[in-house]
Amino acid sequence: MELKEYWPSYLQALAEFRQIAGAEQPEFTQAAQDIRKAPDDFFLVSLSEYGCSRWEAILGISADADDDLEVRRERILISCLESLPYTMRMLEDQLKNLCGPDGYSIHLDNNAYSLAVQVALSVKNNYDAVYDMLKRIVPANIVITLSVKYNQHETLAQYTHAQLHSYTHDQLRNEVLN
Repeated sequence: MELKEYWPSYLQALAEFRQIAGAEQPEFTQAAQDIRKAPDDFFLVSLSEYGCSRWEAILGISADADDDLEVRRERILISCLESLPYTMRMLEDQLKNLCGPDGYSIHLDNNAYSLAVQVALSVKNNYDAVYDMLKRIVPANIVITLSVKYNQHETLAQYTHAQLHSYTHDQLRNEVLN
C-alpha cells in the first residue's frame, strides 16, 4: 500500500507531500515486509535469515558460509533441545533428530572410554552439526570417533557392473546411489 494513501486527500494533491511520500515509500515498504515476516521468526522451524542470525548470536553458534537456511535451523534446534543430564538415550534421541532413525550408528565401549558414531552418507551434510553436538554433550574423558559410512561392497553388490559403469570411483564411494 502506498504511504500517501494514508494521508487526507488535500495533502495528497500537494507536490511537496508527493515528494515526501516518494522519498519515504521504500522505508515504509521495507517495514511492512519485515512486519509480515516477523511471525516466521517466532518458531525455530520457520526462521528467516535474520531470525537465524539472531538465534546464532544468542546461542554462540557460528554458521559456515555454505550452510543453507535449513542446516542453520537444524543446528539452532539441536542447541535448544539439549538438556542436562546427558544420557545414552538422550544422545540417541539427538542423533535421531539430526540424522533420522536410520541415519547413524553408535557404539560405546565403556572399558576403552570411546564412542564411535557413524553418520549415514545420505545425511553427511549434518556431519559438522553432529560433531559439534558430540563435543558439547559427551564427557571429556571419552574419545569420540566420528565418521561417515561411505558406500561399501555390500551396498554396491546389488548393482550390476553395467549399472555401476556410469559412475566414477568417487561417486561410487561418496554419493547415495538410487
